[in-house]
Parts: sequence; C-alpha cells; structure tokens
Amino acid sequence: MKNKFLVLLFALVMILGVVGCSKKANDNANTNEQTAQEDTADKVVDENYYNVYTKNYESSIVPLEESYYIYGNVDSAEKYYKDHDYPGNKEYLNEVKAALVDSKEKVQEFIDNMEKDGKSDNEKVNKLNKEMIDDGKDLIEDIDKRLEKLDKITDKDLAKSDKEFRRIVGDHIVLEKEGDHDFKEMLKKLDKELNIERKDTNR
Repeated sequence: MKNKFLVLLFALVMILGVVGCSKKANDNANTNEQTAQEDTADKVVDENYYNVYTKNYESSIVPLEESYYIYGNVDSAEKYYKDHDYPGNKEYLNEVKAALVDSKEKVQEFIDNMEKDGKSDNEKVNKLNKEMIDDGKDLIEDIDKRLEKLDKITDKDLAKSDKEFRRIVGDHIVLEKEGDHDFKEMLKKLDKELNIERKDTNR
C-alpha cells in the first residue's frame, strides 16, 4: 500500500499505546553497589520467559505499534488528514479492513508463540501468561466481528463526504458488546511482572 498509516480505531486501542522496552533503571545515582546488585537480581523474574516474551513482542506487537500509531481513534484520523492526502472512501475502507486483518494475524502469532514457548517456573508469570492468551483469543473474535460489520457498509455510505464516511466507519467498528477481555491491560501486567518499561508512542 502507498501509506503505512492504516486505521485500527478502537480495536487497536486495546492493543497499542506503548512501544520499545527496557529493564527498569535505578534513578538514584548514589545507590551503593550492594543495592544495585539486589535490584539487578530482582529485575528478571524468569530470564527464559523474559527472553521469549520480549522476542515475540518485538516481532508481533511492535510492528503494529510502528505501523498504526497515528490512529487510535476517529478524531486522530481527522487530525492526520488535515495535513495528508485522503485516499478516497473506498480505499480508506480497504485500508481499515487490511489493518484489522493484520492486527488479528499478529496477535494470533503472538499468543500462539506464547502458548507454545511461554513457560515459566514462576507461578504468577504462568498465570498471567494464560490470562493474556485467553484475552488475546477473545480480542481476535472481536476483530472478526468488526470486520463483519465493515462488510455491511453500503454504496450509499461510500458516496458520503470523506469526513462523514470516516465517522461511519468508526461507528461500524464499535461493538455493542465487547468480549470479556483486556489484552492491552494483560500485556501491561506482564511487563510489570517482568520489570519492563515501555516508552509512550503518543506523537
């Protein structure tokens, strides 16, 4: 596609929001060596799981963040198109669908890999990993529902002004009832447990 600024709207709001990871740093410059060693020992709950998690996060979740960070909602899309060429309603709709399909595939890839390789000796990490996988599966089901709703957009809708049409697309992506999941929140909980900090992608 010509541009890598596809719209994920509310579906990706649940997934995105942060990018880039690093272990927590000690901000106190006067910390003695013993405390620093203790902090280092506490930083990684399970090094093997940490490596699996960060590797799969980088390959599956970060590409979504890097490609789709501009649009977390309809209002940010409006702001973007004030300074960029709009591709037309039909192409816009196709880009939204493609973005949702891409997000579904990458979330599926992530949870499949974590289900296969994300094993830990730490009981809490294992519990969080399972909850994250379950929430990811529910999120994928909701993305499918959004795609089904977008397929109901009519030629009459396509004939609307670009601003009206973007609002129509936004309305179609909102689900009357969300699945019982919070995938983004589960990723945050795992990050916290693994002592990972992520930089804000708000630009």
